[in-house]
Amino acid sequence: MGRSLKVKSEYIPRVKQAVKLNGYASQELLAEELGFARSTISRFLNGKSISNLNFFEICQKLGLDYREIADWDKLEETPAATSEDEGENRAADFSKYVERPPVEQLCLETVSQAGSLLRIKSAKGMGKTLLVDRILSQVDKRQYKTVSLSFLQAGKGILGDLDRLLSWFALIISKKLGLAALFQEKWLEGLGLYSCTAYFEDHLLKKLDKPLILVLEEIDSLFTYTSVADDFLSLFRLWHEEAKNNNTWQKLHLIITYSTENYVPADLNKSPVNVGTEILLPDFTLEQVLTLANKYQANLGKDELQKIINLVGGHPYLIQKAIYGITQKQLSLADFLETAATEAGIYGDHLRGHLLNLQEHPNLAAGMKKVVESSSPVDLGAAINWQLHSLGLVTFVQNAVQPRYPLYSDYFRYRLSS
Repeated sequence: MGRSLKVKSEYIPRVKQAVKLNGYASQELLAEELGFARSTISRFLNGKSISNLNFFEICQKLGLDYREIADWDKLEETPAATSEDEGENRAADFSKYVERPPVEQLCLETVSQAGSLLRIKSAKGMGKTLLVDRILSQVDKRQYKTVSLSFLQAGKGILGDLDRLLSWFALIISKKLGLAALFQEKWLEGLGLYSCTAYFEDHLLKKLDKPLILVLEEIDSLFTYTSVADDFLSLFRLWHEEAKNNNTWQKLHLIITYSTENYVPADLNKSPVNVGTEILLPDFTLEQVLTLANKYQANLGKDELQKIINLVGGHPYLIQKAIYGITQKQLSLADFLETAATEAGIYGDHLRGHLLNLQEHPNLAAGMKKVVESSSPVDLGAAINWQLHSLGLVTFVQNAVQPRYPLYSDYFRYRLSS
């Protein structure tokens, strides 16, 4: 059991305003920067309970006094086996959504196939969560049941113990489907992977009158628990293969999202899930950036937007943060271009986060130093190349790598030289 807190109802307008005052154009951007599930941010902003540690961290990021806004009269206990996004409505604001054809259509076609497994992977900030929301918004709710589960909600004690992880996974999904009693009655303890497969095949899926779209988000939280991850992720490979010939498993449509940054602390040299349809999210094109700017009613023409792209490419998070900051008159385009690659600029937290990652892995820091100091692509060896690419810092040029964006070249050339 852990303590949870919520915002007092009279302070909800203030905390919502604090998001925009701190330069976050959307809940997704704030969630991305904190490394939280979007549902956690949504619950905080709407006066619902979240864990006290998450509550304190959000307050710190938004410059809010947690002692003032917390509803101390309604402290609650949060059972370890529950999820903050339990029962959360995934309704999202698509007013600023920009499509990246053919990504959306391919995702929708894949999810519609019986027994499908769709994998959406990228470095952070590329729009995985909003893409999933978009897919689910276009699915006919009369034909499918949908359940979402964020692995950010599982504590270390759960992620590091296969049996606890399996029972947590099955229980949360059962509760979201209104089948908690079924879990209590039919779950078999102590049988490892078989417990989970048997429960889903013999009981849960057969109980459903519609196919289930099961969204598993931030599954990269599991990667550092290597032995647990290997066993747990093998379930989805097995279930996907079983669906080719088994009508029961054909009722399960899986969507799995994960950020590639966690390949590095887990020392992975290949993708941990390698079945189903893989989606790699691309950068925005100039036309897509122009569409986004128009949605913000930004007074920025193609030439001005191209200057932003010349610095940060088409990275959705970096582009959106720049357009929003300039539109809200938090800074001018000239100020943006001058300070963007410094810790005083709007990307300061983003850049420091990458620097911390590199400092924790000296071999990657040394490799990145070579990359930014070279005038041509550098081959650092397959493993280092792949891990820097997983962090989102470089792009491949045949067997070599180069900085992904001038933003990273400028910042790391300065920081790694000292």
